[in-house]
Amino acid sequence: MLTLRVRLVLVNLAVFLITLIVLVSVLTNQILGHLYEQLDQTLVVTVDDATNRLMIKDGTLQFVEGNGRPTGDADATEFVRLLDDQGRIIAGTGDFRIVAVKPKALLVGDEGGAANQRSDAGLLLRVYTQPIYALPTQDGGDGPGFKLGYIQAASEPEEVLEIIDQIRRSLLIGVPLALLFAGLASLLLARKALEPLTVMTRSAADISADSLTERRLPVPKAKDEVHSLAMAFNAMLDRLAATFTRQRRFTADASHELRTPVTAILGQAELALSRPRTPAAYQESLGRIQSEAERMQRLIGRMLALARAESGQQAMTFASTDVSALLHTLTETLAPAIEAKDVRLDVHAPPAITIVTDADSLTQILLNLLENAIAYTDHGVIDVTLTPQADAVSIQISDSGPGIDPDALESIFDPFYRADPSRQRRQGNVGLGLALAYELTHLLGGRITAANRPTGGAVFTVRFPL
Repeated sequence: MLTLRVRLVLVNLAVFLITLIVLVSVLTNQILGHLYEQLDQTLVVTVDDATNRLMIKDGTLQFVEGNGRPTGDADATEFVRLLDDQGRIIAGTGDFRIVAVKPKALLVGDEGGAANQRSDAGLLLRVYTQPIYALPTQDGGDGPGFKLGYIQAASEPEEVLEIIDQIRRSLLIGVPLALLFAGLASLLLARKALEPLTVMTRSAADISADSLTERRLPVPKAKDEVHSLAMAFNAMLDRLAATFTRQRRFTADASHELRTPVTAILGQAELALSRPRTPAAYQESLGRIQSEAERMQRLIGRMLALARAESGQQAMTFASTDVSALLHTLTETLAPAIEAKDVRLDVHAPPAITIVTDADSLTQILLNLLENAIAYTDHGVIDVTLTPQADAVSIQISDSGPGIDPDALESIFDPFYRADPSRQRRQGNVGLGLALAYELTHLLGGRITAANRPTGGAVFTVRFPL
């Protein structure tokens, strides 16, 4: 399996090679084009000189007799020849039959044109073709007259072939050396660029669950993608550390909370079995065991509900729910707990305020908040205010209790947190109500906050989208 460093080097080499090929091709085409242009000008001069030595005899084009060979007819690799209007060879000088007449070569304009052709022996020649027209008659119009035939001049592009050979030899030597140099440079650059990732990998391998709260990845000074990756990874480690810390605290608190009723149950059972007792004493011990078992059952139920809510596995059915009617129903449900204390519960809610939500989860949230307010209010008033807004509804539950310690506002929704542990234990609460309300509120797409009233007491505000 190729490493990232090797893949980067290969990609760089591929890009370099493609760039080199394109650059050499462009430069070579420009050089060859210039050389061919010079050669074509020479062939044009040869054709013009040969054209001046033409005559028409018996309706056929011929060279002027006794005029020697036309200019440029030096040897067998250069020739000048005449073609009739059908492209058949009429006459010529030099080895003018070593190249067949190509029909495409005759498809030239009045100014003529040049193209490369190979001889029967494979020799590359540059062939220039020029059409020959008869002079127009006096009333023949502006045209050049009818076509008599063609004249062609050919020459071997020695300079072009030499340049091509030189380029080929240079590429055979230069390209491997260039690729070797580029590969070494890419390897060094890739090693330098990936060095922060190597350091980060080693640092990440050394991070364990025990050092998660202390160790972090080194952040490069350069503000690049590696810097962003290190920052994002460290942020993820911060979230994991917070989650682990919360999980450990939850496990420790849950163990402590479960140990208390289990210890009480065992104590009552051992006391009842230590010696024979009266039926009344046995009933008293069984009653205490039942009370502690019920408390443990509530604790386990709340823990399971909180675990489902935190993992997003809470079963929900969204439907239209009348929040005003729900608040009045909860007031009637909590009436016995309110009457047992010097507390009054006032609900300020417009009639028929409906939102689309999960009714069971909303009931659990409001019930937990109301039970919390009743638990911390010995006397006074608990106000519940329902306020409709443009795209949401706000429910505010305020009490006249002691309020929340400002240092505890950030922890008020943590599992097993109690502002007053002794009060909560006496009333049988397990410290999971606010944590469960927090998780359920977020599952419903809402937001819950806690604060203190200026006049004393706590206030919880829940906001749900319509």
